[in-house]
Amino acid sequence: MRREGQWLLVGGALGALFGVLAAYLYMRARQERGGSARPSPAALVQSAVTLVTLLRQIVELAEGKGRRS
Repeated sequence: MRREGQWLLVGGALGALFGVLAAYLYMRARQERGGSARPSPAALVQSAVTLVTLLRQIVELAEGKGRRS
């Protein structure tokens, strides 16, 4: 398998594991608080911005930015 394919598989597996962990933690916290509270639109937007920032940091890693010489 080519190197790019391996990176895609590793990234996909890590993304799936992170998604399952996030869903588990969200459900657990929701159950502890009674199970009826829903996130506000502002909290969802804040989470989306955080995810975009994380993706930008990953791209910067690939571009070599932030690497100390």
